[in-house]
Amino acid sequence: MNTEERARALLALVDEYRDSKRAESVGKARAEARAAAAEASQLARSRVHEAIGAERKRYQAAVSAAEARLHTRRRLAHQSRQAAMVAAGWQRLRGVLAARWADPGGRRCWVETHLARALAVLPRGDWEVRHAPDWPEAERRERTARLAERAETAVAFVADPSIQAGFRVRTGHNTLDATLDGLLAERKAIEGRLLHHLEQGGQT
Repeated sequence: MNTEERARALLALVDEYRDSKRAESVGKARAEARAAAAEASQLARSRVHEAIGAERKRYQAAVSAAEARLHTRRRLAHQSRQAAMVAAGWQRLRGVLAARWADPGGRRCWVETHLARALAVLPRGDWEVRHAPDWPEAERRERTARLAERAETAVAFVADPSIQAGFRVRTGHNTLDATLDGLLAERKAIEGRLLHHLEQGGQT
């Protein structure tokens, strides 16, 4: 092998080595590129998953908040309707009771019921009965006679313009209030019963 042939063989060896190194470098670069792409893809999927999770939580929070607001609005609307019903019912109740006192039959029942209560809880003696001015004298005399029959009780009737309906019995420091305002004094308890009655569809 002459010098020229040895030179060509050496150049061929160099070219082979260079091609081998180039192929090795390209392969390594491609492997690194694939790894980088896979890592980027994994990172992207992770970020998408996190974004979806965050969006789902945000959506669930928004739905929960909307449901809470709706529940609050419904509760407030229900309370508003209840308040309106009670207010209207309360005014009607006063009117119904006033009409009951104005009716002779209703007034007789009112008087008998609450004078019976008075006899049950008040001491005997001198009674002062303050009453609505429209209570007829004949009815008062009849009540006085019946009270005298049933107990040793002297009754003085006093018309009181401040009383719209009913009467108030006083003896000493004891009082039984059967006036319209007295019967409606326990407003909270009455409103509760009235609301229950109205919600059940009561008409009176």
